[in-house]
Amino acid sequence: MKKPFSHISFILAVLLAVVIAGSLSSCKKKAELPNVAEWDTFQDPINGLEVQYPKGWLLNTDPKRTKVYSSQIVADKFYEVYSQGSCTVNEEQGGVEIEISSEKFKDVNAGALEAYKAVILKNYSALNLTGEQPASFGKENGLKFTYKVKVGKETTLQGEKIIVAHDSAFYTVSISGFNDYFDVYKPLFDKILESIKLPKPKISYKDPNAAALPSAEVSTFSNDFVEFAHPYNFEVTMPKEKKGGSLHTLHLEGLRKDCTFDLDIFPTKTDKGDVKFEKFVEDNKVKFKPRSTISDKIGGVNAVVIAAAPPAKDIERSVYFATKGDKIYQVVVTWYKPLTNDFKPAFDKVVASLKLK
Repeated sequence: MKKPFSHISFILAVLLAVVIAGSLSSCKKKAELPNVAEWDTFQDPINGLEVQYPKGWLLNTDPKRTKVYSSQIVADKFYEVYSQGSCTVNEEQGGVEIEISSEKFKDVNAGALEAYKAVILKNYSALNLTGEQPASFGKENGLKFTYKVKVGKETTLQGEKIIVAHDSAFYTVSISGFNDYFDVYKPLFDKILESIKLPKPKISYKDPNAAALPSAEVSTFSNDFVEFAHPYNFEVTMPKEKKGGSLHTLHLEGLRKDCTFDLDIFPTKTDKGDVKFEKFVEDNKVKFKPRSTISDKIGGVNAVVIAAAPPAKDIERSVYFATKGDKIYQVVVTWYKPLTNDFKPAFDKVVASLKLK
């Protein structure tokens, strides 16, 4: 005979279910603020905007915006929200996004922050932006709005948008996180906001030489190969065409095309065998017709420095060779001789700041 299910048995079953549910809930992974020991710096090669972000995070850029994600999985989830309007985020997919975007006054038919505020509120009406209050970034005062919207049955998107006006353009920083990630990551958001440097306003000079001189203010460039500080009004580019056998090439210059800094990085291990540093120096320094050679240090490692023969009239050149790990670094600095007192010290500071990776 089947034993009847008593009222007490039902209560015990319910209590057991509650205990199990509570245990499962307590085991659910919660967002935790990561301990960030290292930071990378992104400098927009077009307008000079700078921002620091945790090393290892995903960076995505185009001419009008820079996005940083805590991981590729998170980037995919944000794309899902933007393309489909909704998504489901599980424990492994939660994370945050930081976006810095800009729009010129003329492109949005607005010349004041109050007018641009109306544009933002209209364009992002789906977010129901609220909580307007003063805020700032990049040394500019502006406005901040908050939002929290459902993008799935158990998924929310929470964030802030901060807008400022700077040198004929509006800049917007959007910081967002899924579920509780926004609140947990807020201290990191604050550090990233503090690191933002907006592009320097364009200055008009009567003397073209004055406009071309290296600025005292510096920016930091960093990638997987090297890090260095350089004059703020100089631009770092990475030519597509690499010099024979090099792993990486970058070029630094301001308005003058005869005052430049070039870095080429070569592997010490090739298909043809290992490359000895001493032989590499001997084979390559002859190209520069050295007038003198000395020993020095760059990036904390020993280096060979040559004073090269002038490649053209009134042009001076120095070449540095150094090796670290499985890489050989070649730096070529060129400047216009009549402006030596302006450019040589600036380039010396760039070389002194080099960190080889």
